[in-house]
Amino acid sequence: MNLKLDKVINVLLYFLGMVFNMALVVLVAWGVWQAAQWGIAAGEELAYLMVYEGANEEVEFILDVDTPAAEVAVMLEEKGIINSALLFQAELFLFGRPDYYSAGTYTLNRNMTNTDVHLTLRARPDNFADHHTIRIPEGWTIRDMAIYFEYREFFTAEEFIHVAQYGPFSFAFLRDVPLDRPNRLEGYLFPDTYQIPLDPTPANIITRMLTRFDQIFDYAMHTRAEELNLTVDEVVIMASIIERETRLAHERPMVSQVIHSRLTSPQWPSRLLQMCSTVAYVLDVPRARLLLTDLQIDSPYNTYIHPGLPIGPISNPGEAAIRAALYPADTDYLFFVLMDEATGAHYFTRTYAEHSAADARFRND
Repeated sequence: MNLKLDKVINVLLYFLGMVFNMALVVLVAWGVWQAAQWGIAAGEELAYLMVYEGANEEVEFILDVDTPAAEVAVMLEEKGIINSALLFQAELFLFGRPDYYSAGTYTLNRNMTNTDVHLTLRARPDNFADHHTIRIPEGWTIRDMAIYFEYREFFTAEEFIHVAQYGPFSFAFLRDVPLDRPNRLEGYLFPDTYQIPLDPTPANIITRMLTRFDQIFDYAMHTRAEELNLTVDEVVIMASIIERETRLAHERPMVSQVIHSRLTSPQWPSRLLQMCSTVAYVLDVPRARLLLTDLQIDSPYNTYIHPGLPIGPISNPGEAAIRAALYPADTDYLFFVLMDEATGAHYFTRTYAEHSAADARFRND
């Protein structure tokens, strides 16, 4: 009886093995077929991109500063001048691409090949457009820019402020910015050096600044913000405070850590940031040191009386301040005080007693 049962079991195992092997063969064949179909489709798409010519349409292409080749490729694709930034970079790699393309205003055509575009950008064109060069420092506010542009006689300060508040700028990173927030674009007008037309409009300049912000705040920054459970707007608000609180590179991550700690640490239950820069932002006349009465100003930017972040950025931060907001120092400071007005250096402490002693010492020095 047992012998017969063993035979039955062996037969069943044999047939099961055959079924498994056949299924495995079918699965492998299906996978090979899918890979072949994908390869054919990818090849067809690549061939299409390589031979496709766009419309015979000239496009003004402006590089504001010496721009990395990878960024130029993305800008060319966004403008519809090339079909694939990835393919453009691959072709440049084969022929020895440059690290940067020179700043300038170029006339390109949407029916140009990748090679034609590359050669045009490598040579300074004969029809290089006359332009103004402007440099916007890190930490400037919209008001600072407006005064500067009026000084340069581009347009009035009021005109620039109005367009910055009400202009229809449809960048994805602005979706979470309230339309009625004061100085709506504060924080997003990226400080940099720009070439602009001889007769610029506020929209010309603002669009260039917003485009530059979009290039700087890249996928890696978005990913890091999500890891910290922060919105882009919250990161920019933090960065704007960091930019105004210190001008020393090595202090930015430490100031960032103080901000993060005051927002989340159980040792700081009030969640009051108590940052002087947020109060200074709403003053009509800037002061080197705030008065006690200033700290009682009823404003949503006053972080001495309102917990959490202010309602919006207080300056337009540079890339270093944005990175500091995303990557705070690994320290446990809760306080800092100015110890050297000449250099702008601060003294960081962990307890209120240490902070009070440092504040008294440096005020008397």
